[in-house]
Amino acid sequence: MQDIKTENLELFYDCLDNSNNYLYEKFHKPYFELIEMTVNNILSGEILTDFENPEDAEPLQKIYDTIKDIDFSVEDVRKAMQAIVLRGFKEMKIPNGNTTPDTIGILFTYLITKVFKNEKLAILDPLCGTGNLLLTISNHLEITPDLFACDNNVWMTKITALTADLLSTNVEIYLEDTLNLSIGNMNVVVFDMPHWEDTDNYFPYQAILHYKDMLKEDGLMLGMVENDFFSYDKNKKFKDSLLSDMSILGLIELPDEMFKSTKPKLIIVLQKRLLKDKKCFMVKLPSFTDVKAFNESLIDIEAWFEKNNYNNK
Repeated sequence: MQDIKTENLELFYDCLDNSNNYLYEKFHKPYFELIEMTVNNILSGEILTDFENPEDAEPLQKIYDTIKDIDFSVEDVRKAMQAIVLRGFKEMKIPNGNTTPDTIGILFTYLITKVFKNEKLAILDPLCGTGNLLLTISNHLEITPDLFACDNNVWMTKITALTADLLSTNVEIYLEDTLNLSIGNMNVVVFDMPHWEDTDNYFPYQAILHYKDMLKEDGLMLGMVENDFFSYDKNKKFKDSLLSDMSILGLIELPDEMFKSTKPKLIIVLQKRLLKDKKCFMVKLPSFTDVKAFNESLIDIEAWFEKNNYNNK
Protein backbone atom coordinates (compact mmCIF):
# COMPACT_ATOMS: atom_id res chain seq x y z
CA MET A 1 0.00 0.00 0.00
CA GLN A 2 1.27 3.46 -0.83
CA ASP A 3 2.23 5.94 1.85
CA ILE A 4 -0.45 8.43 2.76
CA LYS A 5 0.39 11.97 1.69
CA THR A 6 -1.57 14.56 3.61
CA GLU A 7 -1.65 16.94 0.66
CA ASN A 8 -3.20 14.26 -1.54
CA LEU A 9 -5.84 13.47 1.06
CA GLU A 10 -6.71 17.16 1.31
CA LEU A 11 -6.73 17.51 -2.47
CA PHE A 12 -9.22 14.66 -2.86
CA TYR A 13 -11.35 15.99 -0.01
CA ASP A 14 -11.40 19.49 -1.55
CA CYS A 15 -12.47 18.05 -4.88
CA LEU A 16 -15.39 16.20 -3.28
CA ASP A 17 -16.33 19.19 -1.15
CA ASN A 18 -16.14 21.75 -3.97
CA SER A 19 -18.19 19.50 -6.24
CA ASN A 20 -20.86 19.00 -3.56
CA ASN A 21 -21.04 22.74 -2.92
CA TYR A 22 -21.35 23.56 -6.63
CA LEU A 23 -24.03 20.91 -7.17
CA TYR A 24 -25.95 22.20 -4.17
CA GLU A 25 -26.00 25.71 -5.64
CA LYS A 26 -27.51 24.30 -8.84
CA PHE A 27 -29.90 21.63 -7.50
CA HIS A 28 -30.40 22.14 -3.72
CA LYS A 29 -30.52 18.40 -3.10
CA PRO A 30 -29.88 16.67 0.27
CA TYR A 31 -26.21 16.20 1.11
CA PHE A 32 -26.00 12.45 0.52
CA GLU A 33 -27.56 12.87 -2.93
CA LEU A 34 -24.85 15.43 -3.71
CA ILE A 35 -22.20 12.91 -2.65
CA GLU A 36 -23.74 10.31 -4.93
CA MET A 37 -23.77 12.73 -7.88
CA THR A 38 -20.16 13.75 -7.23
CA VAL A 39 -18.81 10.22 -6.90
CA ASN A 40 -20.65 9.00 -9.99
CA ASN A 41 -19.17 11.87 -12.00
CA ILE A 42 -15.64 11.06 -10.77
CA LEU A 43 -16.02 7.33 -11.41
CA SER A 44 -17.34 7.83 -14.94
CA GLY A 45 -14.61 10.29 -15.91
CA GLU A 46 -17.24 12.61 -17.35
CA ILE A 47 -20.09 14.83 -16.17
CA LEU A 48 -23.19 12.67 -15.83
CA THR A 49 -25.14 15.41 -14.09
CA ASP A 50 -27.87 16.75 -16.34
CA PHE A 51 -27.71 20.57 -16.33
CA GLU A 52 -30.39 22.69 -17.99
CA ASN A 53 -27.60 24.89 -19.30
CA PRO A 54 -24.74 22.69 -20.63
CA GLU A 55 -22.25 25.47 -19.87
CA ASP A 56 -22.90 24.93 -16.14
CA ALA A 57 -20.92 21.68 -16.41
CA GLU A 58 -17.70 23.52 -17.21
CA PRO A 59 -16.89 24.75 -13.66
CA LEU A 60 -17.61 21.26 -12.38
CA GLN A 61 -15.19 19.72 -14.87
CA LYS A 62 -12.49 22.14 -13.69
CA ILE A 63 -13.04 20.86 -10.13
CA TYR A 64 -12.54 17.26 -11.24
CA ASP A 65 -9.51 18.20 -13.32
CA THR A 66 -7.67 19.08 -10.07
CA ILE A 67 -7.36 15.35 -9.28
CA LYS A 68 -7.08 14.05 -12.82
CA ASP A 69 -3.39 13.12 -12.87
CA ILE A 70 -2.82 12.42 -9.17
CA ASP A 71 -1.93 8.92 -7.96
CA PHE A 72 -4.00 8.65 -4.78
CA SER A 73 -3.48 5.85 -2.28
CA VAL A 74 -6.50 3.88 -1.12
CA GLU A 75 -6.15 5.49 2.30
CA ASP A 76 -6.12 8.99 0.77
CA VAL A 77 -9.44 8.22 -0.87
CA ARG A 78 -11.03 6.40 2.07
CA LYS A 79 -10.10 9.08 4.60
CA ALA A 80 -11.26 11.90 2.31
CA MET A 81 -14.57 10.13 1.69
CA GLN A 82 -15.00 9.46 5.41
CA ALA A 83 -14.48 13.15 6.18
CA ILE A 84 -17.05 14.12 3.54
CA VAL A 85 -19.57 11.66 4.99
CA LEU A 86 -19.00 12.98 8.51
CA ARG A 87 -19.65 16.46 7.18
CA GLY A 88 -22.85 15.10 5.66
CA PHE A 89 -23.96 13.77 9.04
CA LYS A 90 -23.33 17.22 10.51
CA GLU A 91 -25.13 19.04 7.68
CA MET A 92 -28.15 16.74 8.00
CA LYS A 93 -28.03 16.74 11.83
CA ILE A 94 -27.58 12.95 11.96
CA PRO A 95 -25.50 11.40 14.78
CA ASN A 96 -22.28 10.00 13.30
CA GLY A 97 -22.57 6.65 15.07
CA ASN A 98 -22.61 4.94 11.68
CA THR A 99 -18.90 5.62 11.19
CA THR A 100 -16.39 3.58 13.21
CA PRO A 101 -13.07 5.35 13.94
CA ASP A 102 -10.06 4.39 11.84
CA THR A 103 -8.11 3.32 14.94
CA ILE A 104 -10.63 0.55 15.60
CA GLY A 105 -10.34 -0.77 12.06
CA ILE A 106 -6.55 -0.85 12.34
CA LEU A 107 -6.75 -2.62 15.71
CA PHE A 108 -9.20 -5.17 14.24
CA THR A 109 -6.76 -5.76 11.38
CA TYR A 110 -3.97 -6.46 13.87
CA LEU A 111 -6.16 -9.00 15.72
CA ILE A 112 -7.16 -10.70 12.45
CA THR A 113 -3.48 -11.15 11.55
CA LYS A 114 -2.85 -12.77 14.94
CA VAL A 115 -5.29 -15.56 14.06
CA PHE A 116 -4.89 -15.85 10.28
CA LYS A 117 -1.48 -15.89 8.62
CA ASN A 118 -1.53 -14.61 5.04
CA GLU A 119 -4.71 -16.52 4.22
CA LYS A 120 -7.44 -15.59 1.78
CA LEU A 121 -10.31 -14.39 3.97
CA ALA A 122 -14.03 -13.76 3.65
CA ILE A 123 -14.96 -10.87 5.95
CA LEU A 124 -18.48 -9.71 6.80
CA ASP A 125 -19.70 -6.56 8.50
CA PRO A 126 -23.41 -7.20 9.13
CA LEU A 127 -23.94 -3.70 10.59
CA CYS A 128 -21.80 -1.85 8.07
CA GLY A 129 -23.09 1.72 8.37
CA THR A 130 -20.92 3.76 6.01
CA GLY A 131 -18.53 0.83 5.49
CA ASN A 132 -15.58 2.55 7.13
CA LEU A 133 -14.72 -0.33 9.48
CA LEU A 134 -14.76 -2.96 6.73
CA LEU A 135 -12.85 -0.83 4.22
CA THR A 136 -10.22 0.23 6.77
CA ILE A 137 -9.56 -3.45 7.50
CA SER A 138 -9.38 -4.27 3.79
CA ASN A 139 -6.93 -1.44 3.13
CA HIS A 140 -4.57 -2.62 5.88
CA LEU A 141 -4.49 -6.35 5.13
CA GLU A 142 -1.64 -7.64 2.98
CA ILE A 143 -3.90 -10.06 1.07
CA THR A 144 -7.08 -8.84 -0.63
CA PRO A 145 -10.10 -10.32 1.20
CA ASP A 146 -13.58 -11.09 -0.07
CA LEU A 147 -15.81 -8.46 1.52
CA PHE A 148 -19.48 -8.62 2.49
CA ALA A 149 -21.60 -5.89 4.10
CA CYS A 150 -25.18 -5.45 5.30
CA ASP A 151 -27.25 -2.53 6.53
CA ASN A 152 -30.98 -1.78 6.63
CA ASN A 153 -30.51 1.88 5.65
CA VAL A 154 -30.46 2.54 1.92
CA TRP A 155 -28.11 5.52 2.20
CA MET A 156 -25.62 3.65 4.37
CA THR A 157 -25.40 0.87 1.78
CA LYS A 158 -25.11 3.46 -1.01
CA ILE A 159 -22.24 5.24 0.77
CA THR A 160 -20.50 1.92 1.38
CA ALA A 161 -20.87 1.07 -2.32
CA LEU A 162 -19.71 4.50 -3.50
CA THR A 163 -16.63 4.43 -1.27
CA ALA A 164 -15.79 0.89 -2.33
CA ASP A 165 -16.11 1.89 -5.99
CA LEU A 166 -13.76 4.83 -5.47
CA LEU A 167 -11.27 2.40 -3.91
CA SER A 168 -11.76 -0.17 -6.72
CA THR A 169 -12.68 -2.62 -3.96
CA ASN A 170 -15.29 -5.31 -4.50
CA VAL A 171 -17.90 -5.53 -1.73
CA GLU A 172 -21.04 -7.66 -1.86
CA ILE A 173 -23.66 -5.49 -0.15
CA TYR A 174 -27.03 -6.52 1.25
CA LEU A 175 -29.81 -4.02 1.98
CA GLU A 176 -31.83 -5.77 4.65
CA ASP A 177 -32.38 -6.24 8.38
CA THR A 178 -29.25 -7.79 9.85
CA LEU A 179 -31.25 -10.51 11.62
CA ASN A 180 -32.65 -11.61 8.24
CA LEU A 181 -29.23 -11.86 6.63
CA SER A 182 -28.48 -15.40 5.51
CA ILE A 183 -24.88 -15.94 4.49
CA GLY A 184 -22.24 -18.46 5.52
CA ASN A 185 -18.62 -19.58 5.28
CA MET A 186 -17.20 -16.37 6.74
CA ASN A 187 -13.70 -16.41 8.18
CA VAL A 188 -14.29 -13.15 10.02
CA VAL A 189 -17.32 -11.21 11.22
CA VAL A 190 -16.74 -7.64 12.42
CA PHE A 191 -19.22 -5.11 13.76
CA ASP A 192 -19.73 -1.95 15.77
CA MET A 193 -22.89 -2.65 17.78
CA PRO A 194 -25.34 0.27 18.10
CA HIS A 195 -26.82 1.37 21.42
CA TRP A 196 -29.95 -0.56 22.32
CA GLU A 197 -32.54 0.68 24.83
CA ASP A 198 -34.72 -2.42 25.20
CA THR A 199 -32.75 -4.47 27.72
CA ASP A 200 -35.50 -7.11 28.05
CA ASN A 201 -35.26 -7.96 24.36
CA TYR A 202 -31.58 -7.23 23.99
CA PHE A 203 -30.74 -6.97 20.29
CA PRO A 204 -26.94 -7.36 20.63
CA TYR A 205 -27.42 -10.89 22.05
CA GLN A 206 -29.78 -11.86 19.23
CA ALA A 207 -27.42 -10.44 16.63
CA ILE A 208 -24.25 -12.09 17.91
CA LEU A 209 -25.88 -15.53 18.16
CA HIS A 210 -27.13 -15.02 14.60
CA TYR A 211 -23.69 -13.98 13.35
CA LYS A 212 -21.84 -16.92 14.89
CA ASP A 213 -23.80 -19.27 12.64
CA MET A 214 -22.28 -17.48 9.65
CA LEU A 215 -18.72 -18.35 10.69
CA LYS A 216 -16.64 -21.26 9.52
CA GLU A 217 -14.96 -23.46 12.11
CA ASP A 218 -12.09 -21.47 13.67
CA GLY A 219 -13.75 -18.29 12.34
CA LEU A 220 -13.13 -15.04 14.21
CA MET A 221 -15.68 -12.53 15.50
CA LEU A 222 -14.56 -9.02 16.47
CA GLY A 223 -17.15 -6.63 17.80
CA MET A 224 -17.47 -3.33 19.59
CA VAL A 225 -20.09 -3.59 22.34
CA GLU A 226 -21.01 -1.32 25.26
CA ASN A 227 -19.11 -1.86 28.50
CA ASP A 228 -22.20 -3.19 30.30
CA PHE A 229 -22.80 -5.74 27.54
CA PHE A 230 -22.73 -8.81 29.79
CA SER A 231 -24.91 -7.33 32.54
CA TYR A 232 -28.21 -8.00 30.71
CA ASP A 233 -27.64 -11.76 30.59
CA LYS A 234 -29.45 -12.38 33.89
CA ASN A 235 -30.02 -16.12 33.45
CA LYS A 236 -26.77 -16.71 31.51
CA LYS A 237 -28.80 -18.02 28.59
CA PHE A 238 -26.85 -15.89 26.11
CA LYS A 239 -23.47 -16.89 27.50
CA ASP A 240 -24.38 -20.59 27.48
CA SER A 241 -25.56 -20.36 23.85
CA LEU A 242 -22.51 -18.37 22.79
CA LEU A 243 -19.95 -20.62 24.44
CA SER A 244 -21.52 -23.85 23.18
CA ASP A 245 -19.23 -23.66 20.16
CA MET A 246 -17.20 -20.47 20.65
CA SER A 247 -14.50 -19.20 22.98
CA ILE A 248 -13.78 -15.72 24.25
CA LEU A 249 -10.19 -14.97 23.30
CA GLY A 250 -10.10 -11.53 24.81
CA LEU A 251 -11.77 -8.35 26.01
CA ILE A 252 -10.27 -4.96 25.21
CA GLU A 253 -11.66 -1.99 27.10
CA LEU A 254 -11.37 1.15 25.00
CA PRO A 255 -10.33 4.60 26.29
CA ASP A 256 -13.23 6.60 27.72
CA GLU A 257 -12.10 9.65 25.75
CA MET A 258 -13.34 7.96 22.57
CA PHE A 259 -16.93 8.12 23.83
CA LYS A 260 -17.65 11.65 25.00
CA SER A 261 -21.28 11.63 23.85
CA THR A 262 -22.01 7.88 23.97
CA LYS A 263 -21.62 4.98 26.38
CA PRO A 264 -18.06 3.59 26.57
CA LYS A 265 -17.38 0.44 24.59
CA LEU A 266 -15.11 -2.57 24.63
CA ILE A 267 -13.94 -4.99 21.95
CA ILE A 268 -14.95 -8.62 22.34
CA VAL A 269 -12.73 -11.15 20.54
CA LEU A 270 -14.39 -14.52 19.87
CA GLN A 271 -13.38 -17.61 17.93
CA LYS A 272 -15.52 -20.50 16.74
CA ARG A 273 -13.56 -23.19 18.50
CA LEU A 274 -13.55 -24.57 22.04
CA LEU A 275 -10.39 -23.72 23.96
CA LYS A 276 -10.08 -25.65 27.21
CA ASP A 277 -8.19 -24.40 30.25
CA LYS A 278 -7.08 -21.18 28.56
CA LYS A 279 -7.83 -17.82 30.10
CA CYS A 280 -8.75 -14.97 27.78
CA PHE A 281 -6.68 -11.80 27.71
CA MET A 282 -8.15 -8.70 29.30
CA VAL A 283 -6.64 -5.32 28.43
CA LYS A 284 -7.66 -1.75 29.17
CA LEU A 285 -6.24 0.42 26.43
CA PRO A 286 -4.76 3.80 27.33
CA SER A 287 -5.25 6.86 25.17
CA PHE A 288 -4.27 6.21 21.56
CA THR A 289 -2.09 9.31 21.80
CA ASP A 290 0.04 7.68 24.54
CA VAL A 291 2.18 5.67 22.15
CA LYS A 292 4.41 4.06 24.80
CA ALA A 293 1.52 2.83 26.97
CA PHE A 294 -0.48 1.74 23.92
CA ASN A 295 2.43 -0.33 22.59
CA GLU A 296 2.81 -1.96 26.01
CA SER A 297 -0.84 -3.04 25.80
CA LEU A 298 -0.21 -4.56 22.37
CA ILE A 299 2.78 -6.43 23.79
CA ASP A 300 0.45 -7.99 26.39
CA ILE A 301 -1.94 -9.10 23.64
CA GLU A 302 0.97 -10.38 21.53
CA ALA A 303 2.23 -12.40 24.49
CA TRP A 304 -1.18 -14.08 24.90
CA PHE A 305 -1.25 -15.18 21.26
CA GLU A 306 2.36 -16.40 21.54
CA LYS A 307 1.60 -18.37 24.71
CA ASN A 308 -1.41 -20.02 23.09
CA ASN A 309 0.51 -20.96 19.95
CA TYR A 310 -1.44 -18.74 17.53
CA ASN A 311 1.79 -17.33 16.17
CA ASN A 312 2.95 -20.82 15.19
CA LYS A 313 -0.05 -21.71 13.00
